[in-house]
Amino acid sequence: MIKLFSKRPITRIVSNQCSCNRFSTKNESTSPKDTNTKTAVKPYKSKELKKEDLEWRSRPNVRYYDFLRTFYKEDNNVTTLTWLQQPIDFSPSSIKKWWHRKKEFEDTFLQQYIEERHNILGPELACAHFIVFRGGAVKFHNDNKWIKAVNGEYVLPTKYQKNMYLQAIDCSNMSLRYEGLDNLRDLNNVEWLSFKNCKHIDDFCMDVVSNIFSHSLRYLDLRDCMGVTERGLGAVYKMPELNILYLDDLLKDTRYELTCLLLEELNTKLIIKSDVVEFDIKR
Repeated sequence: MIKLFSKRPITRIVSNQCSCNRFSTKNESTSPKDTNTKTAVKPYKSKELKKEDLEWRSRPNVRYYDFLRTFYKEDNNVTTLTWLQQPIDFSPSSIKKWWHRKKEFEDTFLQQYIEERHNILGPELACAHFIVFRGGAVKFHNDNKWIKAVNGEYVLPTKYQKNMYLQAIDCSNMSLRYEGLDNLRDLNNVEWLSFKNCKHIDDFCMDVVSNIFSHSLRYLDLRDCMGVTERGLGAVYKMPELNILYLDDLLKDTRYELTCLLLEELNTKLIIKSDVVEFDIKR
């Protein structure tokens, strides 16, 4: 009996040692293949990269984005929250500001690019309808008459016509905005363009205009365009065929004057004209 009880703890000790060896992570009996195994890493080769590998996110749907952009703005939530926290103001000045914002939104929305109109009429006639309907005037090649609306009525073809190419566009006194310049694209033969007294034409618009008419424009009128500074005027260098540039005053700013001198130096054919400015001297 003494021997039986003395052997039992010995067997437990042995079993514990075996279990420790069985589940031990530092087992010396493991094969060298298990300890030396490494994951194969594919070498980086820049020449084997594809265009799809660099596109780490999907592109947005541009068509729906442009359409819904008119109704949605990034600060809508902030604007709505701010509006709810403010008291209701029915003062004449507040109503006037609200009405101004509403008309500005409506004007911007109505000047957006309509793909269906351009598909039916073509870029030349679509642009002509867009300009004449809003109070401007257009002139086609091989035609000496200017087309302008009289009492809201004008005569222009309502279907695509061959051999009708715009030569001149007069946007004087129009409420033309940046969004409306998309309707002037794909015009390859326009030589004369006037933005006289267009209060919404600014430096950003000049960048678009210089890209659209970079190959054909010869005359450009920017008088009374208060939003055009020397920065927007610098985009004129993209139009090498331009011969006459009409401005308000070349001497209104030192940087403005220097930009005009640089433009005439880059394009030797360019002549920059300006209206005579009278100064009142008080004695």
